[in-house]
Amino acid sequence: MISILKRQSLALGLLVVGVFSIFVQANTALTPAERQTSIHGVIRILNEHYVFPETALKVSTLLQQQEQNGALADVTTQEQFVEKVGALLRQYSGDGHLNLALIAEEGGVSYRLIETEERKNNNFAFEQARILPGNIGYLKLHKFWQAEEAHKVGHAALVFLSHSDHIVIDLRDSGGGSPQLVQYLVSHFVPEGIVLWEVFDRNGKSTEQVRSLTVPDSELLKTKPLYILQSEELVSAGEFFSYTLQQLGRAVVIGETSAGLAHYTGAAQVNDWLFVRIPMFRPVNPVTGTNFEGVGVEPNIRVSAEMALYTALRVVNTGH
Repeated sequence: MISILKRQSLALGLLVVGVFSIFVQANTALTPAERQTSIHGVIRILNEHYVFPETALKVSTLLQQQEQNGALADVTTQEQFVEKVGALLRQYSGDGHLNLALIAEEGGVSYRLIETEERKNNNFAFEQARILPGNIGYLKLHKFWQAEEAHKVGHAALVFLSHSDHIVIDLRDSGGGSPQLVQYLVSHFVPEGIVLWEVFDRNGKSTEQVRSLTVPDSELLKTKPLYILQSEELVSAGEFFSYTLQQLGRAVVIGETSAGLAHYTGAAQVNDWLFVRIPMFRPVNPVTGTNFEGVGVEPNIRVSAEMALYTALRVVNTGH
């Protein structure tokens, strides 16, 4: 390991381990010796950085067994390695955040996934902020971008909705992203200084308490009835938004149980062509003493994702 670059993010990463300056498209063919060396590199990173040391040891043992018994002999290219070994990592760990990637394809070692969907790129993924009939504020968000501009857009959208009688935030098509944006948006709805979650390292040591911030022009929002729509596809930062406000008793979550990806994730370089996106830190909610990893955020009102908005509007208008 050459150096560690610290960053904060949820679904797409916290740390980048390893530094390089030149990206060369390597030959995609993979010899048995290169495959074995790469397996050992992945195992080393797991045991150095994975959030649960016991799980890292279990996954490493199973992965080594697969290599030794010839189950990976058909992996003859880098692309096959990423696909097959990455699938085994997720299978053995039960962790959807754990995956492999090619440096050349990603343009470097990064905890951030490359977004190709317009709706996740345009306007920092804030698609709609409008007033529905009955003076119901509606915000649709597709991702929690790690960018100062995303904070500004989110704040403007929420201030625009602050004179509505109820607020509905639609995360049904949302992905993960930045915990800073989650923290900032949540802070619009709760008093400042509240512990939202605490971050623990792989040794169980607390590294950070994340508290609600002082946000100007948010007084009206702190008293508005709040409804969050989610689907089973909602992951990571989006789940943290739902879970945090739900556990504070500040929001009613409507829809399906979310995916269950809670850990802070980083990127660690294995060799000159491969890196691992790997969970490294465990956020813990102060109300529940745990998080939603592996179980998802359970909605207060369970309906299909397709019926979530209709249900929210019905609850607002009828009270049930």
